[in-house]
Amino acid sequence: MNIAISLVPPGQLTYWLGLLFKYLKKSEEWTKGRANIDDIVRFIYSGTMQLWVFFEPDTDEVYGHMITEIKAYPKSKTLVLQYCAGEPGAMQYVETRMHDVVVSFAKDSGCDRVEFIGRPGWKRSALSHGYELEACVYTKKV
Repeated sequence: MNIAISLVPPGQLTYWLGLLFKYLKKSEEWTKGRANIDDIVRFIYSGTMQLWVFFEPDTDEVYGHMITEIKAYPKSKTLVLQYCAGEPGAMQYVETRMHDVVVSFAKDSGCDRVEFIGRPGWKRSALSHGYELEACVYTKKV
């Protein structure tokens, strides 16, 4: 399977967002009510977040997306992988390249680290790509 990973330029956002709707819906579900698709799309169009697409270059068949955000902390600039969703099984074809692309983009953007919060199933993958488990996030709805 030949799946490419590409940063979506602003002029192509409308085209790709339409094809990514079902994956954006998955990302919305994982926010647990913190954001909806309209919020995510607004972040992308405003330039606050960057949209990446996983697709077959010859057909534009879409296999998923990731959305990143550059955060400036007082002592560090960090690339945060905010959202990621795709076809079941597609990750095995893009996982290593995805991490390589994220690290390269982070360096090119002047970031000194990459971080993400993911479901528990990401732990093995994250550790195998050199990430450290720094914290667990626990939430309680009130």
